[in-house]
Amino acid sequence: MLMGEFEHSIDAKGRLFMPAKLREALGKHFVVTKGVDGCLDVFPLEEWEKLKNSFATKMMPKQKERDVSRFIFGGAVEAEPDKQGRILLPINLRTYAKLQTMALIVGVGGKAEIWDAKRYAAYNSKVEKDVVAMVEELDFE
Repeated sequence: MLMGEFEHSIDAKGRLFMPAKLREALGKHFVVTKGVDGCLDVFPLEEWEKLKNSFATKMMPKQKERDVSRFIFGGAVEAEPDKQGRILLPINLRTYAKLQTMALIVGVGGKAEIWDAKRYAAYNSKVEKDVVAMVEELDFE
């Protein structure tokens, strides 16, 4: 399970250090793609295969299905940390997620997310106000 929050800088070449705890859970290779909340999603290969297979079983007759497929798979890259534990984030993904100099990597169960640290702080402060109501609405046990 991927969990925790880790803040790291992005260097001038677009490399981001992936924390050892997350690298261990993600595996030697993993996939980075656009996330739906303006962040990047990071999938272990096993989870990526599940997502890929779920799309492969659909005929994709609806425009929305095709649009989502292009969004997720079109920007996806396979990542492999270098000897220092860094991954290269391509410019198109950095631009999409508005990643500047500081990133926050968040483990969210079956995947991780990479956020611009300032954007995540703003998002998180907004969500914190409503989290009690959301938990009650989702009826967690």
